[in-house]
Amino acid sequence: MKYQYRTIEAIAWQAYNAMESTKRRYLDYLIALESREKKFNLPANDSEQTMLKQLLNDHDEQVTAFKAASDALREKDAAAFDALWEYIKEINRVMAVVAEEKGY
Repeated sequence: MKYQYRTIEAIAWQAYNAMESTKRRYLDYLIALESREKKFNLPANDSEQTMLKQLLNDHDEQVTAFKAASDALREKDAAAFDALWEYIKEINRVMAVVAEEKGY
């Protein structure tokens, strides 16, 4: 990310990071529950299902916040918007390689 855009992109970037965090939290919990069920035949109980739903709701809220911040950035500064999305694409490209190497 270019230094000149960092302050302009800050709100959208923070929203993106929050969205990624809630996504990871939800997926990690889902994977843990599914793994336990496969290994020990113990399905998620009501409390765990409620937590899973809450984690998904948290993520949905962050997706909405990121979309709003991204749209606001596009309106304010199209070049900063484009720079942010180029940075996000590069991060996702690199992380896809890492995930593939780890067998995800």
